[in-house]
Formats: sequence, structure tokens, C-alpha cells
Amino acid sequence: MSPLKSYVLTLVLVLVVSSHPIVNGFQVFLVNNLGGNTNLAAHCLSAANEDLGSRVILPGDDFHWEFSINIGTTAEYECDMGYENKHKRFQVFEERRDALRCGDQKCFWRVDRDGLYLYIKEVDDYQKQFSW
Repeated sequence: MSPLKSYVLTLVLVLVVSSHPIVNGFQVFLVNNLGGNTNLAAHCLSAANEDLGSRVILPGDDFHWEFSINIGTTAEYECDMGYENKHKRFQVFEERRDALRCGDQKCFWRVDRDGLYLYIKEVDDYQKQFSW
């Protein structure tokens, strides 16, 4: 291989690796913002069947976890959540959708009575993503 081809190949690899949104170190937070004395039940798992278990999140508290993403793979997490007579499954992390918009490798989900709100770093505010 010529030196020029080797250089171009190296440059392409560097660009691919650096353009990958995040290689590791994500955190996802589910914050119970239901108010009153309303607990939030959550059972979360990854698309790769990593079961994070069931939790009862008290008012004002959160459940969070962290994970790494290897180059060439993707990460997805879903949570079955419910309170009172509401119950639904939500995709709380999908790498292509969330890696850049969460910011600082942390995705903060605020669970309200009307749905789930994600903190979007670019607009510095929570925006509703899902309804119950």
C-alpha cells in the first residue's frame, strides 16, 4: 500500500471514530415528577436483554444507570412504567435518536402525569416526547 493510501485510510478511520456520537459512558435518569405521594413503578431492560430489574421510584427520586457503547454496536433501552391506572412501555434510550440531543452523555427523563419529558441540551429545557 502506498504511503498516500495508508494516510487516507488512517484519516478515514479517524473521521469515522470521531464522528461516532459517543463511544462510552452514557447515563440515563428517570425522575419521578408525578407529584403528591405517587410512586412510579419501572422495569427497564436493554435490547440486548440486559435486565435492569424492577424499581419503585418515590416522588422526587430517580432511577438511573450507566452503560458503554462500543463502536459498531448500538444501545437501546426500554422501560415499562406505570402509576395508578396508567401503564406503558417507553424507549428511553436509542443511540441514534438520543446520543447528541441528551448532551454531556446524560439523558434526563422527567416523568409527569401527562407523559415523559426529555431534557434537550441544545434548547436547555425539557420537551415532551411521549404521552401516557
